[in-house]
Amino acid sequence: MLNYRFLSGHKVVVVRCEGINISGNFYRNKLKYLAFLRKRMNTNPSRGPFHFRAPSRIFWRTVRGMLPHKTKRGQAVLDRLKVFDGIPPP
Repeated sequence: MLNYRFLSGHKVVVVRCEGINISGNFYRNKLKYLAFLRKRMNTNPSRGPFHFRAPSRIFWRTVRGMLPHKTKRGQAVLDRLKVFDGIPPP
């Protein structure tokens, strides 16, 4: 649903990302996320990969994985996506 709206040129704003639920077993999801957090560059960990911990950034990265983000069109799509924890001030 979101993918179609993005690629057709709509701007999308997602608020209150802290209320998003991940389906499946909580314990299994926690183990998978902790294993993901352990992955880093051996020689210089400050160079990445960067693991976002805020719910809005986790959602942003999930959406990025569904888009062709390495192309100009995909980058333009990601620029039209805004995600927020809570309700942003007007």
